[in-house]
Amino acid sequence: MIKHYPLTLNLQQKKVLVVGAGRVALRVIQGLLGTGAMITVVAPKIMPEIVELPDINIVERPFENTDTQQAHIVFAATDDPEVNEEVGKTVEQWQWFHDTSFAEASNLYIPEVIHTDDLVISVSTESLDATHAKQVKEQIIEFLQNT
Repeated sequence: MIKHYPLTLNLQQKKVLVVGAGRVALRVIQGLLGTGAMITVVAPKIMPEIVELPDINIVERPFENTDTQQAHIVFAATDDPEVNEEVGKTVEQWQWFHDTSFAEASNLYIPEVIHTDDLVISVSTESLDATHAKQVKEQIIEFLQNT
């Protein structure tokens, strides 16, 4: 039974909220850079690598329940599962949400992605097994390098 439907999104001028500003949040933000999304990062402490990134709005304070109100996509990317859960509770039905600490609470899943000059290839699994998706991604990269 198919549980997920893969798509590619045009994020141009879409509001994206990332709650958290550590290593996981950095990976999320780096994946969003260049998409044209309007990225806001909310966290009480922001790592310097995030501060240095271009074209993001930084709000240096703890998450507040009203932060998610206007976002099209919300990422809960803190190292605190309780904060991530709190973020998820504020998300409305119309919003896409990804909890980096508990994928099952999400309605949006982030695949492994390969970008080439003319291709965007994404790999995900129905079971949300990130390790398997990473292995398949590496196999595809190897295949592309040998063709």
